[in-house]
Amino acid sequence: MFSDPGSPSQNGRHERMHRDLKAECCSPGQVDLRTQNRSMNLFVKEYNEMRPHEALDMRTPAAVHDWSSRQYKQKVRAPEYGADMSVRKVSLSGALRWKSYEYLSICNALAGKYIGVKSLPNRVYEIYYRQECLGCFQEGSEVVNGRYYLLSSDRDLPERYRDTKARKRR
Repeated sequence: MFSDPGSPSQNGRHERMHRDLKAECCSPGQVDLRTQNRSMNLFVKEYNEMRPHEALDMRTPAAVHDWSSRQYKQKVRAPEYGADMSVRKVSLSGALRWKSYEYLSICNALAGKYIGVKSLPNRVYEIYYRQECLGCFQEGSEVVNGRYYLLSSDRDLPERYRDTKARKRR
């Protein structure tokens, strides 16, 4: 749920929780961070486990919360790429070094991650993260500032390369 900035009336329940939190924990503030943290933890426990809420038919949030039946896997498997792809690491700036003096702009969210680069005919390359095709680019065209290639979506691929079912990795 999103509300417009400066419009607390659009999200009254959330604003009420913040008002209660501020009154309980921040007025006045505690003498040090450890004491402040302890005060906030006590507020969370009271708010979720002891205090009934009118919107929940006078039940506590802990009483109506339903835990997920799915198990959380602590370790995420490393991405696997096929033999037809070269595996490259995205730099901390979110770019991939291409050849000697050029870069391919990927995204900051994948900084430090490994991606797959699949070569197609006519110097066209597809970029994958795990099973998803992030986009494509053609070497030698659409270079920004003389150094950066930008990814294009699959809609921008030439028609002969647009077989999305064949491109979807399993």
